[in-house]
Amino acid sequence: MGRRALLGVGGWLAAAVLTTIAVVWAVSLIGTDITGPAARPMTLEEVERALATASAVPSVGPPASAGPGSQALGFSYAEGSVTAACDAGRALLLSWTPAPGYGVDDVERGPARTASVVFESDDRKTTVSLTCRSGTPVATVRSAVEHDED
Repeated sequence: MGRRALLGVGGWLAAAVLTTIAVVWAVSLIGTDITGPAARPMTLEEVERALATASAVPSVGPPASAGPGSQALGFSYAEGSVTAACDAGRALLLSWTPAPGYGVDDVERGPARTASVVFESDDRKTTVSLTCRSGTPVATVRSAVEHDED
C-alpha cells in the first residue's frame, strides 16, 4: 500500500472518530428532550393507589337530541365515554369512545332492554351497561382487574 493510501485511510478514520465523538457529545447535551421524559412501569402499590382514587361516579354531559321524544345523555369515566338515548323504553348506544390506553372489546348497541360497551386495557375490563328509566338513560358501571395467568 502506498503512502498516499495510508494517509487517506488514516484521515478517513480520524474524521469518523471525531464525528462520532461530536455526535455523542451533542446527544448528551440534548438529554431526554429528544425522546421525551423517561418512562418507567408503575409498581403494584402505585396501580392500586391510582385505582382506589379513580372516580366511579360518571360525569353526565348536557342532553343532546337523539330524535323526537327522546333524550340523549353523555356519561364519562376514566376508561371511556358513552352517549345513550332511550327509544320506546329501550336503551340505544349512540356513540362510545375509549380513553387512551383502552380499547373496545364488545358492544351491544341496542335498542334493547340493556345496551352495553366493554372498555378493556391490558389489566382492566370495564362494562358500561345502559337501561332506560322513565325515558332517561341510566348507566351502571362494573370494573374488574384482570390478572395474567403466566
